[in-house]
Amino acid sequence: MPRPIYLAIFSNGPRPAHWSIFIPTINSTNQQGKIIHVTGTTATGFFLEFKRNYDFSTEDRKYQVVPLADVEERYIADTVGDGKLSRDTTARDRLESVATVVKPPGPSPEPFGKDALNCPHWMVEYVSNLVNEGVVAECALEMLEDAPRRF
Repeated sequence: MPRPIYLAIFSNGPRPAHWSIFIPTINSTNQQGKIIHVTGTTATGFFLEFKRNYDFSTEDRKYQVVPLADVEERYIADTVGDGKLSRDTTARDRLESVATVVKPPGPSPEPFGKDALNCPHWMVEYVSNLVNEGVVAECALEMLEDAPRRF
């Protein structure tokens, strides 16, 4: 049975928006699940992080959640544990494993320049790898092309 995954776009003020993949936990209200993203800054570089038991109802930032693709259930593992928010870097399913092979952007020589690599750049490469491995349909890349980079 396919499961939907989403692009979660978080406002970052005057800077480019932050992009994450959000995967709702089965039998949740679609507000709880996991986030796959890189976090950091263009000045210091980024690192891969999995946020487990993430809950949008506790989010203070402005955000949008838009459908990205449907993924076969066998590629997704829900790791609820004690139900509390946790962060780690250990892949526990296929979607996370693919994320581990995409190198996060390092520090940019011009961190405030328009060409500085950031999380949306990483996300495009990550989703490209998911497409190449047959995990998501190519239309997911088209969705990223149209996604807001600021809001």
